[in-house]
Amino acid sequence: MTAIVFAGQSYALADGESVLDALLRAGHAIPHGCRAGVCQACVLQSDEAPPANAQRGLSSAQKSLNYFLSCQCQPPAPLSAQAVDQAGQRVTGVVREKSWLNQRVLRLRIEAPLDFKAGQYVTLWQSAQLARSYSLAGSPNPQNLLELHIRHYPDGAFSSWAAEQLNVGDSLDIQGPLGQCVYSAPANQPLLLIGMGTGLAPLCGIVQDALTQGHSAPIHLIAAARNTADLYYLDELSTLAAQHPQLGITWLAQHANQATPPAVAIGDVYAHVKTHFANLKGYQVYLCGAASFVTKMRKQCFLSGAGMADILVDSFVPFAATKT
Repeated sequence: MTAIVFAGQSYALADGESVLDALLRAGHAIPHGCRAGVCQACVLQSDEAPPANAQRGLSSAQKSLNYFLSCQCQPPAPLSAQAVDQAGQRVTGVVREKSWLNQRVLRLRIEAPLDFKAGQYVTLWQSAQLARSYSLAGSPNPQNLLELHIRHYPDGAFSSWAAEQLNVGDSLDIQGPLGQCVYSAPANQPLLLIGMGTGLAPLCGIVQDALTQGHSAPIHLIAAARNTADLYYLDELSTLAAQHPQLGITWLAQHANQATPPAVAIGDVYAHVKTHFANLKGYQVYLCGAASFVTKMRKQCFLSGAGMADILVDSFVPFAATKT
């Protein structure tokens, strides 16, 4: 058993307990979100070098300052830490548009002075204690608009607040951007992009970025979902494909739960990729969606010939206690 020293007090950590959980148990209000080391909401600073695995995903500058992810930190020896002023790492955004892309997916367009690359993600803060991470759906633009597609869960703390209480004109803090799932291929390398559900969001930006930069090789985008009703952006992306002959789009739903548009096929995404992309040697592949989908599809694409370095992923991790 080891301990964490925080705010002048020492707290013993139970076996397998993280620094974050120990401090929350002790009554400290530590900001946190995903508990998976993705959103970086729970960053603390240590007086000594923290465990290396608690710094994964942090920048070189953050590591040099002994920042660490408290949700990922189970120190082998007593560790001293203090809170980090997160305010300096955030910008304030203003909601400029709020609309529904289908019955479950909320679109927010937020004006914020943030430099980002298409395919990255940001963390949105509802309050000092509630934060969630979402992928950016568009490309950088002169209006400084960030587009986010938020799946609404009735029991989701953040998504329900965004759906029911957040209004156009409201402000909220934004942290980021983070993530390496960005367009990086040479113009003559074929691309395969596969998104499940709102995993389509970052792929929209990546496709736009590739086309803007003059990508000439074929770009294959597969937008998949469990049900027909979960698909969205059919008209917008079909129009984009009509303007760019190198872009091909496949709409795929595992089950039909409403009238199926002619462009939508019914089938299993894994079987579809195995049949139509049996040889992925030389491709750059982008995978976005739930962690279970990304893990399985990444293995399948690797076994089909794609180099592991050419498989870029944006994995949506489950948040603690409730859906988002």
